[in-house]
Amino acid sequence: MSNNNKSGILMYLCIFIAGVMFIPMISSCGKDSGVNRSTANAQVNLINVSPDVRPFNLYSRLNSTFVKVGSTNYTYPTASGYFLLNTIDSPFLLRPSVIDNVNITNLLPPVDTFQRNVRYTWFVTGLLGNKTLESLIVADTGSLPAIGRGKIRFVNTSSNSPLLNLTANDTIAFSKVAYKDVTKYIEVTAGNYNINVTASSNPSIALVNLKNVSILDGKLYTIYTYGLTGRADTAAFNANIILNTIPDKFN
Repeated sequence: MSNNNKSGILMYLCIFIAGVMFIPMISSCGKDSGVNRSTANAQVNLINVSPDVRPFNLYSRLNSTFVKVGSTNYTYPTASGYFLLNTIDSPFLLRPSVIDNVNITNLLPPVDTFQRNVRYTWFVTGLLGNKTLESLIVADTGSLPAIGRGKIRFVNTSSNSPLLNLTANDTIAFSKVAYKDVTKYIEVTAGNYNINVTASSNPSIALVNLKNVSILDGKLYTIYTYGLTGRADTAAFNANIILNTIPDKFN
């Protein structure tokens, strides 16, 4: 074999070895590579709004395994309130609170959505029984309202609901909101409101009423529906409101 051929083979061999060594280096560089762990937090409010899902836990990645985050059991329909979640530990999984350690069940695909220094509400909606369970993750960010005013938005997480209207003190705020729709924030004068949610096709009859809801100056709120229309048990159609504006403590 000529010296030229030998040199060519050695060159290609070196390139191949370098490539094999370089690929793992690339794969090890995640989206938060180089970010200080103490500053890589998001704020997450996790809400189980699926009537037929039993309590579940949140898991995060630790090296090649998943470990439970805290001891909270996320139970329908209680909101967790905001907590810090380190984005470096993504992806995140939801698993039943009572699990079979041999056949571990993930309720949903891994979630790798959260960005540091952003606030989110994570709705778990749909139904496990008919395989429509899914995550609806919304960023809880918006510009500050004018002085003397607050902001509200509307999220419909009721999987069998018709198109919905929402009125605040008998004034239409949102109309024809479908399942999984997330409206933009709108400004309203700070004060107390009676919130009615109706079917868009029958706006004279309230499906649910939230009385004396306080909208504070400079604050942002999300009003959301959950449950199932036509039910009269614990899965009955209902609504709730959460405060999105809280002190920005991400560290």
